[in-house]
Amino acid sequence: MNKLIQYTLTLVLCILMSGCGQSPEKVFSKAEEAFRTGNYQQALRGFTQIVSKHKDWDRKIEAQEYVSNYALKLFSRAETLRNEKEFNASVDALNYIVNNYADLDIASKSQYLIGDVFMNDLKDFDEAITHYKNVVKNFPESIEEPHAQFMTGYIYANVKNDSASALIEYNVFLEKYPDHELAPSVQFEIEWLGKDINDIPALQHISS
Repeated sequence: MNKLIQYTLTLVLCILMSGCGQSPEKVFSKAEEAFRTGNYQQALRGFTQIVSKHKDWDRKIEAQEYVSNYALKLFSRAETLRNEKEFNASVDALNYIVNNYADLDIASKSQYLIGDVFMNDLKDFDEAITHYKNVVKNFPESIEEPHAQFMTGYIYANVKNDSASALIEYNVFLEKYPDHELAPSVQFEIEWLGKDINDIPALQHISS
């Protein structure tokens, strides 16, 4: 009886953990489908199983490519989904990168892109601010950090018409990144905070 119980438990565990005894073709197909449908953890398990248990299979190199460059694969998937106007699915893929590959440079890029999707595609400006601020908070010294700080101020100034909050964010920018290429734009924004866009001389010249 003990041996029967042990065998049953082993069999159940094997099935739950990745489909023991399945052909590599079936495992790979399921992993690809999981990737396409946003089940990214399941997909990674499948590709990893191919690499570790089916080393001589002719598509093992493809599985290894997924395992070795999974964050890049996800980022490319997120961009494709965004182009297809599947904005929430794109954010899901980017969030997976942020939550699982925070030590890679692509994580800060992904966090910034989430803000961009909420800003430009979903038009959810409060969420955009939250995600831009997460770049500054969680990815200091990244390339995206000053851009995220700028975008936070920009949304307050030009979308939410909250000059007080915009001034706070812009002053933080100038304090932290005084020599950044966006510093002149920030100074310009501060100068014209709360003023009618038609009063800006540079824009008057363009319109005339």
